[in-house]
Amino acid sequence: MNFVQKEKLKNEIGHPKKAGMHSAFMLIEALTLLFIFSLITVTFYSVFAVGLRYIQDAKNRLGALAIANEKLEIVHNLAYDNIGTVGGTISGNIPQDQDISENTRHYHVHTEVVYVDDPYDGVAASDTVWFEDYKKVSITVSWINTGNTEEVKLISRFVPPGLEIPHIGDGILSVNIFSDQPGGGGIADSNVHIYNPETGINTSLDTDGSGNATFIGSSVTDSIQKYQITVTKAGYETVVTMPPYPDSLYNPIDIHASVVTGSGSVNLKNIVQNQLANIRISVVDYLDAPIDNANFHLSGGRTLGTDIAEPFAPVYNLDEDGTTDSSGQKFFNSVSPGEYNFSLAGSTFDDYEIVNIDPIAPFSLLSVDGTLDVKVKLASKASTALFVILLDASDAPIVGAKIKLTNSALSYDKELETTSEGKVFFPDSSDPFLPETYHMKITADGFSDNESDVVVTAGSLKKVEIVL
Repeated sequence: MNFVQKEKLKNEIGHPKKAGMHSAFMLIEALTLLFIFSLITVTFYSVFAVGLRYIQDAKNRLGALAIANEKLEIVHNLAYDNIGTVGGTISGNIPQDQDISENTRHYHVHTEVVYVDDPYDGVAASDTVWFEDYKKVSITVSWINTGNTEEVKLISRFVPPGLEIPHIGDGILSVNIFSDQPGGGGIADSNVHIYNPETGINTSLDTDGSGNATFIGSSVTDSIQKYQITVTKAGYETVVTMPPYPDSLYNPIDIHASVVTGSGSVNLKNIVQNQLANIRISVVDYLDAPIDNANFHLSGGRTLGTDIAEPFAPVYNLDEDGTTDSSGQKFFNSVSPGEYNFSLAGSTFDDYEIVNIDPIAPFSLLSVDGTLDVKVKLASKASTALFVILLDASDAPIVGAKIKLTNSALSYDKELETTSEGKVFFPDSSDPFLPETYHMKITADGFSDNESDVVVTAGSLKKVEIVL
């Protein structure tokens, strides 16, 4: 051991605190170096991974473009009369849908061939007959990329030799999709799928800006109530046409479409499709405390048709039982707008009385509502209470009538107004309501005053219906 080493050892032995601080600084330096190295490594890996993903995306897109160009080149080599798809409106030998593997990637190829009546020389609305100005061929190649669907689309137009050809032998089915809600109109970009087992047609079109999808071609042939139509769009109702009774269990409103060919005649089909909305049912007692496990029945929404026998009751697309959760609520998500009916069911029907429903039932759900909140107030049939229903001679509820309940011995004096359903419930607070005989006075504009005594029994809801 040389002199310098000896001196260093002496210093360290003589100053242990200094030696400890030196070790701590060395640890901090090592951790700092490790952090910088980790940061550089993670950054480099992230950049590398993003670069690889972009390269793979570009490779997939180039493969899809190559497939689309190949399919389009095949169409270019066909005679004009042979350009069509299997099951499409324009009959031909081109498959509508194919699955192809290319460079370990799976692609789906969809080919669509439609007639176009060019507005340059007048469209169907101004022409006496429909004309085949040209065929439009759309080839869409799609693939799945990290859970998302990517696609490329090529479109080409094919013009017939000579002058435009009138659609004398071809059928025309024009489907209009629209909303009957406030501010509604034609629904754009709804997918309209038609299928006819008699003719073999099985194809789809998206509606244009006015909500129209028109199917023209040799496959659109004569057929009565056999064209099955399914209309879909994200956030909107799915509408499916049905065969007439007795092939359906009821009399449907949206019946399968019919086509009659000849002289360019247009077969029209109008279908209502509305944006979906939500309903939140909240069930509470007369003190607004939530009631869990309340059973009820809700029916309504889109009217599909009517029963086949009197009284020809409507058939709705929502007709089901529900039960409230621990917060006294039940949420109906993405349901059709329309009129809804509410009623109690099961043990809740046996044990409770509906005091009030806000909004009054049957209530209407509009697509512009987003979420409609429905508050149902119940009272236990085993409660000491008085429930009054006030009606006129035509059984219509009397709204805003004053019902005063008094008992001088109990110093009870309370006046309430009837709701939009003509109802009043005593008590309206947590104040004690004792089983006794009460004097009830009813006053309503346009009616004579009504006075009577009513007996309230302990542990029993007293229900009184009065006609003025």
